[in-house]
Amino acid sequence: MQGSSVFRTDQFLPQNKKNDPNPRYLIIGFDTEYQRETVTNADSQVELRNQVLSYQYSCRVITPDNADSEPHWSGIVLPEGTSDDDRLTLTEFVEHALAAGASAIPDLKIPVDIYLVAHFTRADVPGFSDFKDEASRKAMNLENVRNLFMNIAKNISVKLKQTGGGAPIQLNVKIRDTIALAPTGAKSLAQLGDILGFQKLKLSDDPDQERHYKQHMAEVMETNWPLFREYAIRDAEVCAQYTVSMIRLYFEKTGKFKLPVTLTSIGVDLIQEHWRSQGVDPLGIVGKEQITEKYWSKKNQRFQTAKKTVSVKKLFWNEDFFTECYHGGRNEQFWFGPAPEGVWYDYDLTSAYPSAMALIGEPDWSSIRSIRDTQELLSGELTHGDLAFANVNFEFPEDVRYPVLPVRTENGLLFPRRGNSTTHISEILLAMQLGADIEMVEGRRIDSARRTRPDGVKPKLPFAGFALHCIEERSKYPKKTLKNLFWKELVNSTYGKTAQGLRERRIYDLRDAETKPLEPSPITNPVYAAFITAFCRGVLGEIMNALPLDVSIFSVTTDGFLTTATDQQMQDAATGFLGRNYTASRYRLAAGDKDPMEVESKIYEIKHVVRQPVGWRTRGQATLQPSEGDDWKGTGMVPKDDEHIVLAKGGIKLNGILTKAEQNADITRLFFERKPTDTLTVTMGAGIREMYEQGMDFVDKTMKKRLSMEFDWKRRPAQAGNVPASYGSGSTCDHLAFSTQAWDSVDQFNTVREIWSDYNKQSPHCLKTLADYRSWAEYFESKLAAQGPAGAYLAKEDGLLKRVRRDLIIAHKLRKAGTHELKPHAFGNKKIFPTYKLKAQEFADILAGGLGIPCTKTDVDNTRKKTAFVPHQVPNCFQAEVVLRKVKRDLFPQLEIDQFLTPKAAFNLNVEDADMTLHPRDPMKDWVASFGE
Repeated sequence: MQGSSVFRTDQFLPQNKKNDPNPRYLIIGFDTEYQRETVTNADSQVELRNQVLSYQYSCRVITPDNADSEPHWSGIVLPEGTSDDDRLTLTEFVEHALAAGASAIPDLKIPVDIYLVAHFTRADVPGFSDFKDEASRKAMNLENVRNLFMNIAKNISVKLKQTGGGAPIQLNVKIRDTIALAPTGAKSLAQLGDILGFQKLKLSDDPDQERHYKQHMAEVMETNWPLFREYAIRDAEVCAQYTVSMIRLYFEKTGKFKLPVTLTSIGVDLIQEHWRSQGVDPLGIVGKEQITEKYWSKKNQRFQTAKKTVSVKKLFWNEDFFTECYHGGRNEQFWFGPAPEGVWYDYDLTSAYPSAMALIGEPDWSSIRSIRDTQELLSGELTHGDLAFANVNFEFPEDVRYPVLPVRTENGLLFPRRGNSTTHISEILLAMQLGADIEMVEGRRIDSARRTRPDGVKPKLPFAGFALHCIEERSKYPKKTLKNLFWKELVNSTYGKTAQGLRERRIYDLRDAETKPLEPSPITNPVYAAFITAFCRGVLGEIMNALPLDVSIFSVTTDGFLTTATDQQMQDAATGFLGRNYTASRYRLAAGDKDPMEVESKIYEIKHVVRQPVGWRTRGQATLQPSEGDDWKGTGMVPKDDEHIVLAKGGIKLNGILTKAEQNADITRLFFERKPTDTLTVTMGAGIREMYEQGMDFVDKTMKKRLSMEFDWKRRPAQAGNVPASYGSGSTCDHLAFSTQAWDSVDQFNTVREIWSDYNKQSPHCLKTLADYRSWAEYFESKLAAQGPAGAYLAKEDGLLKRVRRDLIIAHKLRKAGTHELKPHAFGNKKIFPTYKLKAQEFADILAGGLGIPCTKTDVDNTRKKTAFVPHQVPNCFQAEVVLRKVKRDLFPQLEIDQFLTPKAAFNLNVEDADMTLHPRDPMKDWVASFGE
């Protein structure tokens, strides 16, 4: 079916001109059906490829004024065979689609400006034969946008043959992807179909058979062609109609009739449009200005000028400092292993980022100046809502469970008891309220107006009006509809655009064949990004620290946490100064024109409820016991099946076809049955760089990865014990569980990470029992004690015992450190008396046979050649103390143990034995209750 079609020029509309008042587009939603197969290449290597079964198209001609009368048609094209050479070129595919339209609609006028849109172009674009050849692949002008194939800078030129052999008809094709335009939580094509009201098509009512058919579409094609055709075309129809909906929605809100590249880029356009409508300069409000630069043009051999957007001078001079103040969300695992049973609520702050954004006042960028000293920072002149930032040294009291000042490390944010932090005033004031000692190193402040001036002039807040507008628009439409999700995504994604490019993120440029940093967005601003993230972290930290001591917090993830706190306890904890201001902002956004009595005043919402979670690392949690019906009483919610389970896989990839409950069962089995040498076969799609460079299909690649489900050490273990656990389909075991506390410093965290890596270098370990943990803690203590001169030349095998052996032999020869006196009849040798001179063989036998210290006569002879005893050379750890105490008891009664040991390590990983099936208790409540007994 690859015949070439011939067209007439009168079948086509003219090309759209710049600022054309009536632009026209042809939307071609397209999709390929394929199934995987293995082939042997020219080098006799077996590789995967996609056998393309069919190409589907769904076409719609759209103009600003034909919303109710769009010419449309759909169809399917089959390649002539299964080889790469049988595949259609992109031009041939477009020809088929256009010829079908011309045949179905005789008076059809076809736009030459075309959007060719698929859902996940990484899978569909390589289905064209153009992609296989390097030259034709480059002619597609493909770019990497969010790991999807699109062409932004330059169109794809498609030339159609003209009747009579005249000049070819030129089409301008732009490839786009609906994934980039889909809202969070609706990224699959099936979800977009639901939003648009498409009836879901099934290949079978049997879930297992459905999975089989999806992997063997050729079987469906052969046995049930009508079903195959309808099922195949449906994906193209969803792409086409979703694209049309986005173009019309964008036109309705901006007056621009075109398809944006991403949904978040629409947010940037809309907020800039909102600023203009309020008389606000879109550049000035984000601290930017446009300048004219002169440069030498090699091409024209003369100086030329170009406009360039840059930060205003005072912001430019201080930009690095403000960027240092920007951090991401707070993510920590507070509990390792099975948690105590109870009712655990997964709370999220409601509209977290919009509520924080709405608090930002109108900035005066020309007022940026230094904060003089700690007194100015903390005196009360600066408040949580000010644009004030500082680098501070801090130390929290021991009783603060969750320190709130972030410190960036190579392994994410840490919240230690003491250290140095660069952040916004909201977190600094919260730290002061929690009793932290704070000393400012340097700081900056920017004047900003948040309240109406005495003369009645209202400040132009950067985000409050836009956030309110988005929320009001969203409320007009039912939940889960396109426009409801559209406005939700816009308000939530605007924060991300303020932070784009602040932390280097590299992407692969297909055209230049190199990785490049992601460019800042038009509204990137480190001051705004730092304020928003700090305020949200601060609200969470304030609530967590205000909860009663007998409330457990299992984990925290960006804008929420999993806890046993009841609704009333959460309400009580949310009344701090940050919580109150967050509540006020949230209320203003939610209220709008509503009756105040109709507005929900809570600043949090429940996402899940479970009976017993299990955790292993940051973003690594699963459910051992799902919630029951009674656990949801008082929430006002009718839970969905998935809301009974908490599941965050911590980077572990499982079969995406499985349900959430099935994945949860799989991951708990992996956790409880893991072994140090376990690997996981991970199936991942080929990367965009590899695909483009090699002209390969999007195929699955499998690799072995070591299963990593151990703790990440972002917190310090506190209490520990073995607890019984049930998982999977009735399996049971005992497993280690421990609670955590904050590290004293980042240095402690880095030291533990380094030694944990060393502990697993030669032989991997799992922490599954308390004995496992204690072995690790002893290893850690010995390694930490051996750091510095005492650790030099320490043997890898039995290094500690060999060091004890060396120093005992030298000390005894020189009568140092209490070795001058022997225990009479030591180890049953009746010849031994206090001043007896041990022979080399006797000493070796006592050390090896009696004390368990590896030793031979040669070891004794060689060591006795040493002429000086150097004290404090044995790493000070539990094992060393046990051995030396035994030596003192059984051989040298006057032994001065301290002369052998290094000074105690600065810290250790000792834990308190505890019943980890119990929730923490509040000592004050217990004390009060004791009076009633």
